Amino acid sequence: MNLLHLHLGCGLVHRPGWVNIDLYETAAADVQADAGLLPFGDGCAAAVDARQIIEHLGYVGGVYALHEWARALAPGGELRIETPDRDSTLAATTAQATSELALPWLFGDERCGLGHRYLFSPAELAALVERTGFEMVTVEPFEAASGRSAFRLTARRMADTPALRFAVRFHRNLVTAGVVDPRDAPQYLAALEEVCRQAGELTSAPSAEALAGLLGLTVRYSPAVGACALDALPDRAAWPAGELAQVQALVGDLAAKRFPARLACRWRDLAVPPAVAGVAWAGMEREISLYLAARLHPGAGLNAVRDAFDATTADPAPEDLAVTFFSRAALSDHAQRLTARGVRAFARGDLAAAERAFTVGLGYDADAPWPRWNLARLHLAQGRRLDALAAYEALQAVLHPGLRPAFERELDAMTGRAVDSAQYAVPLPDLADLLNRGSK
Repeated sequence: MNLLHLHLGCGLVHRPGWVNIDLYETAAADVQADAGLLPFGDGCAAAVDARQIIEHLGYVGGVYALHEWARALAPGGELRIETPDRDSTLAATTAQATSELALPWLFGDERCGLGHRYLFSPAELAALVERTGFEMVTVEPFEAASGRSAFRLTARRMADTPALRFAVRFHRNLVTAGVVDPRDAPQYLAALEEVCRQAGELTSAPSAEALAGLLGLTVRYSPAVGACALDALPDRAAWPAGELAQVQALVGDLAAKRFPARLACRWRDLAVPPAVAGVAWAGMEREISLYLAARLHPGAGLNAVRDAFDATTADPAPEDLAVTFFSRAALSDHAQRLTARGVRAFARGDLAAAERAFTVGLGYDADAPWPRWNLARLHLAQGRRLDALAAYEALQAVLHPGLRPAFERELDAMTGRAVDSAQYAVPLPDLADLLNRGSK
């Protein structure tokens, strides 16, 4: 088998004997493709050369691209990366003699595809490369031009292991399935990296127990993540066929029933008080584990658990249907979006819609101060002073120290110890305003 030599982000440089690849149609490119989603099979390449490209991908894009390059490289294949050196470049931007030269190196050119999204330090990139499946990592600094410090990193693709084969396929599957867009990275990507690590450990010993563990680890976030993990399993023939088919069918059923939205509905309806969400979340995870066990192993005792859980998550509300990934970070993001919607309704005088948005937002994230603060102000606008006071008091459990002065002024107004509280019966558009002005 003749292995390929892949020249990524070739721009206008055509390297004979290499497959020259660029995202854009250029005179030098043999193939127009995304460097983070290569149109080649596993282990097809003897070398991947990525010069002045990883800085254009962002940090998350870099993580996913490194997994993709590890997938394309055969064991022992060489990876070569050239990229600006963040630390030296930042220093050069503050030096009078080199600042004008270094700034374009820091941010890139303001032309399509040439902006820099993230610059690595040599140590940071080397550590990331090692975690991605490479060894024999070396870093060599060089000066691309005055004020433009860079470094070359070379590494060898490690020998195949089940965990490594799983990791590179899992990352690619997440992108191709639309679960992750590395260019627009949601907060829950750290959770997916931990899923990948734990799932990789399960792949070393194919068994029904490992499949059950993989199911419980992935679908609690999203059935789509579970499907990506199952499709990434190495040595599929080694896995028990009957159990694998059962788990695949269950993942499909959970997807059809919009499992993340149903879980969000269940979490919202628990009405968790502020400052105890961690304990409640652990209980929720135990419920999910028992439910998945009941779906895999029906029996008299577990059937009751299954039926009870189905009953409490049967009717996702419209606000829940937008939840496609079930994690605390994802639900906090959703709470922020609902609060923004509530502020807009509050500002136009639709107080009923605003109250609904703030209340549901708190159902997703009881520790979020923004919806609770707006709920207090909304109650003031409605003349419900006791409800407003209760909302203000609940804020104290989750209050940022920088918000304390503003909070105390509003509470004083509520209790008649200071200025009229009517000035606070308006929506609070941004907590950052209070943080900036709280000490004044």
